[in-house]
Amino acid sequence: MTRDLALEREIRTALDALRMIDTHEHLDTEPEFISQPVDFGRLFLHYANCDLISAGCPPSDIARLQSDFTLGPQDKWRLIAPYWEHVRDTGYGRCLEIAIRDLYGLDGLAAETVEPLSERMAANRRPGFYREIMDKAGIAVALWDRLDRLGAIPRMWTPEYDRSFFVQNLQSTFTELDAAGWREGWGREILCLDDFLGAIEERFDAAARQASALKFTQAYARPLYFADRARSEVEPLFNRLLNAGWGRNVSPPTQEELCAIQDYLVHFSLQQCARHHLPVQFHTGLQEGNGNTIGNSRAALLSNLFFKYPTVRFDIFHISYPYQDELVTLAKNFPNVSIDFCWMWVINPAAGRRALSEMLDAVPANKIHGFGGDYIFVEGTYGHAVMAKQNIARVLAEKVSDGKMTVERAAATGRRLLRDNAIEWFSLRDKVAPEVLGE
Repeated sequence: MTRDLALEREIRTALDALRMIDTHEHLDTEPEFISQPVDFGRLFLHYANCDLISAGCPPSDIARLQSDFTLGPQDKWRLIAPYWEHVRDTGYGRCLEIAIRDLYGLDGLAAETVEPLSERMAANRRPGFYREIMDKAGIAVALWDRLDRLGAIPRMWTPEYDRSFFVQNLQSTFTELDAAGWREGWGREILCLDDFLGAIEERFDAAARQASALKFTQAYARPLYFADRARSEVEPLFNRLLNAGWGRNVSPPTQEELCAIQDYLVHFSLQQCARHHLPVQFHTGLQEGNGNTIGNSRAALLSNLFFKYPTVRFDIFHISYPYQDELVTLAKNFPNVSIDFCWMWVINPAAGRRALSEMLDAVPANKIHGFGGDYIFVEGTYGHAVMAKQNIARVLAEKVSDGKMTVERAAATGRRLLRDNAIEWFSLRDKVAPEVLGE
């Protein structure tokens, strides 16, 4: 089909006028951002670094690019220059070049731009920069997953954050039983399963009313099928985990047994979500980084949870790419399942367009969330927002050209995808001031 560029621009103009809800971010706080040294290597803390490694760049050079500030911008550029030409046209690469052009007035990433780019990035470590970028991107507020790159040990909730930028998620850190210090930071000593369940319940009681969702990331470490376990099966395993952790002559649970404990905790947490009317977000599909087990992350593995917890709203991340066709079926079948395009527009824009076109043909339009930046650094959020609106406008224009929508209906659908659906699905009017939502 020949693209109608004028129609795309008309719909894009309508999308640009929106105050979007960004359904997923990992940004550090603005004070943390201001306190850190910065050069253009910051743009490779997330995503594009993985494409560079995939293209053949040594991981050790990526580590130096990201964090070795004894190297100047030209030295860092030389580390990645042989690979950048292979990466700049991927979704990750395009996102960075959009941000570099729009935010810093430079023509992409090259030997002659890395020094002025680094200088301009350093000059923007100032209060107010985040809000400027989010306003330029058209983002009212972002649902936020705290990443603790600075050494803090979170226990589900970090109360100190700026509510003019973020609505925070509860985190499923309580399922990370193989992490060091998993028993610490709960405000009580964990001596038995009831202690641990009580600590989790306390976090829900304290934070669920403010939180946007509970976020699960288990697809990075295990398959997403969570069996419904009896307490009588799990409690002896949990006791062994406690005793082994205290250095007694007790063998720790195997990985399979740890997964059984996780299963129980996931079901327990979903019961809490049902009690507090709190949605859940599951990472599904592609995992960030290199060398992951993609089969762990199919959204279809979660079907038993959709059946068992019909009052819990499930937001399924990253359209479960490359298993997006399965997610279409799930969202069509289950009223409590929504599709989230967070991260997708930089993973594979062409696949995102195909998926959105098919989803609009198959799934009720109130079940689709069109954008989540999913970045550590705010420049990535901006570039991704631009790409999301470009690609959504293109899909909607094709629907109009096909006679499936009017221009007015396409604009209304775009508003649903980028704003209204998230406000309703996550009950944001109960959690965010109207002026923050842009109402």
